[in-house]
Amino acid sequence: MKVFSIWWIGLVVCGLLSIPGKSFGQIRSAKVQLADTLDMTPIRINRIYILGNKKTKRAIITRELTMQEGDTIPAYRLPALFAEDRNKIYNTQLFNTVSIEKLQLDSTSIDLLIKVDERWYFYPSLLFQLSDRNFNDWWVNRNRDLRRVNYGFKLFQYNFRGRNELLRLVAQFGFETQLELNYRIPYIEPSQRHGLTFDIGYSERKNMAYQTEDHLPQFTRSNKILRTAVGGSIIHSYRPSFYTYHYTSLGMYSIHVADTIPMLNPNYFEDGDSRQQAFRLAYTFTRDYRDNRNYPLSGYFYYLQVDKVGLGILKDIDIWRFRGNYSKYFDLSNGFYMANSVEGMIATPKDQPYNNYTSLGFGPTLVRGYELELIEGYQYFLSKNAIRKRLWKSETDISQVMPLEQFQKIPFIFYGNIFFDAGYVKNYPNYEQSSRLSNRLIYGIGVGIDFITINDLTTRFEYSYNAEGDFNFFLNFKAAF
Repeated sequence: MKVFSIWWIGLVVCGLLSIPGKSFGQIRSAKVQLADTLDMTPIRINRIYILGNKKTKRAIITRELTMQEGDTIPAYRLPALFAEDRNKIYNTQLFNTVSIEKLQLDSTSIDLLIKVDERWYFYPSLLFQLSDRNFNDWWVNRNRDLRRVNYGFKLFQYNFRGRNELLRLVAQFGFETQLELNYRIPYIEPSQRHGLTFDIGYSERKNMAYQTEDHLPQFTRSNKILRTAVGGSIIHSYRPSFYTYHYTSLGMYSIHVADTIPMLNPNYFEDGDSRQQAFRLAYTFTRDYRDNRNYPLSGYFYYLQVDKVGLGILKDIDIWRFRGNYSKYFDLSNGFYMANSVEGMIATPKDQPYNNYTSLGFGPTLVRGYELELIEGYQYFLSKNAIRKRLWKSETDISQVMPLEQFQKIPFIFYGNIFFDAGYVKNYPNYEQSSRLSNRLIYGIGVGIDFITINDLTTRFEYSYNAEGDFNFFLNFKAAF
């Protein structure tokens, strides 16, 4: 815990050092002088017109607006509100582009013109993806084994009924068989604050990880099914303001493994059991003020989560987890950007079944430079930092060969970045078989190129050096944080 304290103290000190060196009197004087130069003329919002929403309901767009018809706003606030509302509409992830313009009626009243370019919402497609934690894990640790590929089909209906609802159906085969149905309704009442999500799924595997050795999951393979799982959940969402979200979820799962698995690892479900069933209750609070959720360049995001696995109804498991994250993004001007993130997790009790282990190593929850390792533990701390520079930005019009309007303009954006990550994982008791990287500070430093294209799809090319003295080149997809 001493390492945790040092990092948090360092974070606070850095925040204090970032405050400009002015006295309170100087700051107050500057604010008064600024107020005197602002245009305080009250501007009335008369009408709001929306163009381009062929499918999206008007209410889904106006829900994101700070400015409403009939509002009166000081003139100096309009540019900032235009930018803010534009970002909120774009972050619904329903549109390729969003713009807000004012139509001047007279010196004290305007109309607003909102132009949107809708994305393609219906995606029936073939599924072809790797089963491993990331591309690098498959390429290096699994020797590019094509037998570890999942295939099938998936159906995504975004913006279902024009209300930003999501209907998702997945039928996956190959390394892991999986059937999943998900239906998300963001708003279920006129105030557009409450929503519901329903999720149900089934999976089975003939290949599965049964334990970890030196931070590498060990798999066993059989002609018979080794693991089956079925589960479902209901999530209630509450959005009281533009940037604040509350999520409460209640779910249940049942997992059964073949007798081979507890023979290989008696702690897979604890005490050599072959079945685990549990109810799960979780609450998550988020505050999301990012300009772009998929690749943020300014703003901030944080969340707090309390997760209870096992509610006393079934006696298989009893775990509490507490997670938190704070990420801040800075626009430094002239195409330079900075991003910082801190994240932590504590689970109790310390002794847990292998199936319920938490770790660094999945998705973005890792120290860059350690993409190949899975570092498990009941506590972890993670700090990620980057400085980015936009290198090139352009857009290609392929309307002559692409009949679908939503794909006729393809953006190409490149960012160079320098990054530094650090982390600390507290190992499970008596878990010596995978302890080389736990109970000590690890770090990774490096450089990279981020490529962003249509629908904010991101590819990262990164060259890193880590605390083990290893130099690595890694290919990743999605933003680092």
